[in-house]
Amino acid sequence: MTKRRKIFATILLFSIIVGLLLIWMLYDKKMMTASITSSNGARYTMLLPQDFVPVHLNDSAASLQYENKKKDLFILVIDESKSKIISFGLDYDLETYMKIAIDVRDVGTLHINRPVSSGANKGFQTDIRATVNNKKMVYLLTCFETPMFFYQILIGSSEKQYESNKDEIEKMGNSFHEIN
Repeated sequence: MTKRRKIFATILLFSIIVGLLLIWMLYDKKMMTASITSSNGARYTMLLPQDFVPVHLNDSAASLQYENKKKDLFILVIDESKSKIISFGLDYDLETYMKIAIDVRDVGTLHINRPVSSGANKGFQTDIRATVNNKKMVYLLTCFETPMFFYQILIGSSEKQYESNKDEIEKMGNSFHEIN
């Protein structure tokens, strides 16, 4: 009788391990690394979900635009050369750049900028809630300042799908690395 119990316990343990591995594989949100070189010379990498596809989101300044329509989730990255900004007679610091990026997407709401970093580059991150075309949206906006560029990373999701997309939003939002 003890031999049967050992065999049964071994089979049960093996089945549980295989089951857990299958569940982990099904629910693990696979990410891919995107390496981008923009037309103005900015070079960076970011993690993107593997089910994202390139898209044009009506922002010609964006060097990266991807989405998953089924998940109602998108990302766009804008990189702006500091020398070009200075050539227009402007001189931004990171706080000013972040304020402008927020004001473009939201009016009159108070935002708390959380400090973030990517290597030696400092940045700010904030959440924005807005209604666009009668649809409630949640955005994660991250801005970085590097020696030659300012970067805006905007990740958006419908409010309805935000909780199910939150893990991927955070992974993308915290994966930016400039390549020198």
